[in-house]
Order: sequence, then C-alpha cells, then structure tokens
Amino acid sequence: MKTELIKSSHAVGESNFHIQLTPAFRRPIFADENVAELTLAYILEKMSELRVEILGYGFGPEHLHLFFANVRFVSEVELVRQIKGFSSRMMRKNFWSLFKHLLWGKKSWTEGYFCRSIGATTTEAVEYYIKHGQDKHLSDYETYQMRLD
Repeated sequence: MKTELIKSSHAVGESNFHIQLTPAFRRPIFADENVAELTLAYILEKMSELRVEILGYGFGPEHLHLFFANVRFVSEVELVRQIKGFSSRMMRKNFWSLFKHLLWGKKSWTEGYFCRSIGATTTEAVEYYIKHGQDKHLSDYETYQMRLD
C-alpha cells in the first residue's frame, strides 16, 4: 500500500513509524509461532481501535518489528504504551502457559523500544525547505544572511 497525505478538517499530513519491541529480558518468546500470532492478533485489535494502519511486521525469536502508517490520533509514545499494555495484559490473561517459563513476574516487554519516523521525504529536503522555502517572506538582507549559514 502506498502511504498518502491524509486530509481532515484541520490538518494535512502523514505520520508513519517503524517500531521495534523486545520481550522482557530479551527472551525468545516469539520462537513459538503461536505466541507470535496471538500477540500480533492483539496488536491488530488495538490498532483497529486506535485507527492506525499496520503495513508490515516481522518477528525474530526475541523481538518484533512493526510498520505503522497514518498514525493520526495517537502519539508515538502512546501508541507504544497501548501496544505493550494491551498485548501484555491479554497474553498473560489468556495464554500465559505458552511462555511463562521464559519470563518472570508480570513483565512481558522491556521498558525501551526503537522508533523511527518514516516519510516520503528526506532530512535534507526538509532542511532545504526550511532554509530556502520561506525566502518570499524575508527581506533581501535576511535571505542573504540565511544563505551564509
């Protein structure tokens, strides 16, 4: 699926993320395909509720990569909090016996995560736009000074 700019009554844009999550203690709970599939099902359920599209995912034995598109109604931090909280609670409630031998206590995920925003432009293009795209609003002297930087 191609990501596109989303238009609403007050905003236009896109917000796409690559997020990587790791189970607590970096344990290989996803080596069991059932655990991976069930975890993904709960994540998809939560994403539907949050109105977030998932474009891709990939499991390693001890980590999960997710690619989200059009994240408009929740922040990146809240997205991760919702994913971890809901999937952890539901997996422990319904399928704890599948992986309890690998984890201790009620902790299912590490505290940290990796996140990178993904867009249709490069950092250099945005930097150029910020430096040069607003020239029409500046005097000749201000434009000259900005280009010297």
